[in-house]
Amino acid sequence: MSEETLRLEHEGFRYSCRVNGEPDPAAPPVFLFGGALHRNHGWARRLEKALPPRTTVVTVDLPGFGAADPLPPAYDASFLAGAAWRAVDRLGFARYDLVGQCLGGFVVQHMLRRARPEVRRVVLSGVCAGPWPGPQLKARLQSAEVASDRGDRATLLDVATRLFFGSAAGAGATADQGPVPQFRDRIGSLDPAVLEDLRSHLYRQWFPTDLGTPSPPEGPVLVFTGVDDILTPPGEAHRLAMSYPQGRFAVVEDAGHMIHVERPDLYGEIVASHLSDRDEAVPHCRPLDASERREQLT
Repeated sequence: MSEETLRLEHEGFRYSCRVNGEPDPAAPPVFLFGGALHRNHGWARRLEKALPPRTTVVTVDLPGFGAADPLPPAYDASFLAGAAWRAVDRLGFARYDLVGQCLGGFVVQHMLRRARPEVRRVVLSGVCAGPWPGPQLKARLQSAEVASDRGDRATLLDVATRLFFGSAAGAGATADQGPVPQFRDRIGSLDPAVLEDLRSHLYRQWFPTDLGTPSPPEGPVLVFTGVDDILTPPGEAHRLAMSYPQGRFAVVEDAGHMIHVERPDLYGEIVASHLSDRDEAVPHCRPLDASERREQLT
């Protein structure tokens, strides 16, 4: 497998993408857009192991993410989608798959508003139909912001852990190992510049009012999330999935928003399953039943 990093620029902001793999006509390349704390050389490596051998994986540090230039909150997800398409066009693949997780998933949503027949299959996790964040979620985020401004890392960690892990936050808060303490250690050690980037993302306008008429993709789109997801509740994620002509939705048991952290092997298996051509049932998932949809949307 070969690996290279391409330097890019979009409207004056510098960023990069990492290309890992040898082109294989039988395995369409996968473009992966991660969340606010993901980086080009981060968690994608575990996902790569779940994909077919010789699959080319492209991870992108968009402006404001990872090692890219900081991005003020005034630049919305439509701007980020433009930067993402610039990376896709730079590589010039005839067909490809798109995978978006958390904030990267919101970027892919905006990408899909352009009609691109080259897009074969799409996977979105930790996303919803919008608007996001809603008033209640924004209030909880603001409590974390106030705590951060006061230097109260303990409150910041408690709020962030509950939002990202749901009911698992309490169970893992006192453990020495596992995804919850690892997450708390990581957030607790972030330098001020990284925290500022994270804050800018949380207050970015992810759903601007002038979106216009979308051109939904014709290919299959899988949306999945954890049953305990507070940031992007299953009911709202289900509504997004049903907006696509070939939308599919599934819930993952015993998981919150951070499926890729809580159950990384399962995350890779779900993504790989949908990107295959077999159209099998999504492993380890179930549909969202009618009562859950009503509960989430009220």
